[in-house]
Amino acid sequence: METKISEIKDDIISFKYKGKLVTINISRELEINENIINSQLKNIPSNYAFLCLLRDKIIKRRDKLEKEKDYAYSKAWLYYKESDNRLNNDTVSHKALTSKIYIKANDKYLKALDKANRFISICKAYESRERIIQTLSANIRKQQ
Repeated sequence: METKISEIKDDIISFKYKGKLVTINISRELEINENIINSQLKNIPSNYAFLCLLRDKIIKRRDKLEKEKDYAYSKAWLYYKESDNRLNNDTVSHKALTSKIYIKANDKYLKALDKANRFISICKAYESRERIIQTLSANIRKQQ
């Protein structure tokens, strides 16, 4: 699946999928209209499944960037430790944390972490919506 998330802004997600720009309005998707509960239950947005696929892809990227960040730290730590044996481990750790390679890898990781957290939250909101609609639908049937 060829996708590139181009923007997550407010409650709008825009991304390219197979060369086409797709936009999802999360607020509209998660809205519950009590007048049409049964049809909403039948038509749980197909975007939910698609967003779950994107979430998994983004989580995979986040995990990959976390490994790259850890590798950059380890590489920098070893470089500083081997270049001067007189440095204690705390000093070497501080130098590794401030190395350009580690900072760049950490910045990429933090951006991916933020994006993954947003998608995880959005998917949880879809799941909550579905449970709420099911509960409301059951309550309406009991009242009838």
